[in-house]
Amino acid sequence: MLKRFFLTAFLFAQSYSFGQGIVFSEEEKAWISEHPVINFGYEPEWAPYEIYEGGEYKGIVGEYVKIIEKETGIDMVPIPDMTWKKALVGLKSGEINIVPCCGVTPKRREFLDFSDIYIEDPMVIVTRKDFKFIGSLEGLNKTAVALPKSYYSTEMIAKDYPLIEIIEYDGVYDCLEALSLGEADAFVGNLGVISYHINNNGFTNLKIAAPTSYKKNGIALAVTKDWSIFKDISNKVFKSISPTKREMIRNEWIAVRYEHGISWTDVVKWVSIGALIVSVWLFFLFYWNKRLRKEIDLRKIKEKELEKLLATIKKQDGEKKILLQEIHHRVKNNLQIITSIMNLQSNIVNDEKSKQVLKDAIDRIKSIALIHDKIYNSKNISDVDANEYILSLANEVVQNFTENKDVKLQIKTDVERLELDILVPLALILNELITNSLKYGLKDLPKGRIEIDFNQPSEKELKLRYFDSGQWFENPKSDNFGTSLIEIFTEQLEGEFSLEKRKDGTEYLFSFRV
Repeated sequence: MLKRFFLTAFLFAQSYSFGQGIVFSEEEKAWISEHPVINFGYEPEWAPYEIYEGGEYKGIVGEYVKIIEKETGIDMVPIPDMTWKKALVGLKSGEINIVPCCGVTPKRREFLDFSDIYIEDPMVIVTRKDFKFIGSLEGLNKTAVALPKSYYSTEMIAKDYPLIEIIEYDGVYDCLEALSLGEADAFVGNLGVISYHINNNGFTNLKIAAPTSYKKNGIALAVTKDWSIFKDISNKVFKSISPTKREMIRNEWIAVRYEHGISWTDVVKWVSIGALIVSVWLFFLFYWNKRLRKEIDLRKIKEKELEKLLATIKKQDGEKKILLQEIHHRVKNNLQIITSIMNLQSNIVNDEKSKQVLKDAIDRIKSIALIHDKIYNSKNISDVDANEYILSLANEVVQNFTENKDVKLQIKTDVERLELDILVPLALILNELITNSLKYGLKDLPKGRIEIDFNQPSEKELKLRYFDSGQWFENPKSDNFGTSLIEIFTEQLEGEFSLEKRKDGTEYLFSFRV
């Protein structure tokens, strides 16, 4: 006990031996006399190194500032309402000449001089406890990482790891809060600062996930170029502080301790860390395996639910198809009823012109009814086989008019299927053309020929060529209703047509935009 007491007393005395033997040059003494008060900038929320509360500057760096004050007699005064961004702007403009805590970077050396590094801590990666395994900074590529604005760590990571997706926040606390709330997936920063915030600010869902390649994160005092002499004065003060005193300052503010050099303590520490890593790895494997089993079970459940849903959708689609087919069937039947009524009406009408009008109307209705019949008997209820329909329509119209006449039909089409809103006006156009050919063009001929060429040269265009081998003549008593219908339905399909009467027959050329 007595031996331990004297050892403790010796270490205590040694820790307060700083300042003994400091020799300032005459130039340094004169400078100190000319600067009894120095205002300095800082980062107010970089605990445990820099803390500014209630007008008091404290923390680990704050203890070093107190030692500078004691050894030089200079009154070091923190500038109120300071932020790190303001501090950097002030250093560049010359309004601020010193910051006692600053990371050393090549970019900052362009306008600042730095003291010797007097504090060193590694930079580490922090993630949420439930986040995937991260082993290095390369593992953060294409990952959202929260970093403080204007920090040298942000500058280095942006330069060295361009694939990391950086999200900037005002300070370390804001970064850790964003990480904790899931706004970011990781944070990279000083181990001492991170440990302090995790231990004191309730970030219980965060963990130190991995080290980084920045193993010696140095902190130095920085001054503007014209204040380089104060850098030399500070270096002399820092060199006078014993390792024991430095350790005491650190331990007062932070619970994490690091020692340099090889010793049995190092051996025990690294063995413990190794055992911890193995334990964490085994736990991770167990946890991952358990989580994977849960995901597999969940996926099987979801697959069964999806199968049921697809079966339900298939059933509903079948029911809808049957319903729509029934609708088309009923429409066809209703149209047939209408044609039957009109046929009865034509039988009791004595006026031949009226009978012909009714017959023409019946033929047009039959053209539409034929469409609904094709849909009803088709596997696809949204469109109709264009080739089959045109052939059926043409044959039916020809049969109605040519009991004792030989009319040859030639139909060519490369259009496979047509939707209902295109097919109806097209069918009515063809009905009028074929009817007019049989009534007028081929009327006095024992035989004739009708050619229909239907094709689709592009996705948004349809072409129709209609030809008959007869000689059309204008009926002076005709009201040209059929011709008007052709024009109306052509306009409905956003099309146009031309008519050419030749010695060998009559030709229509249509172009529709669909």
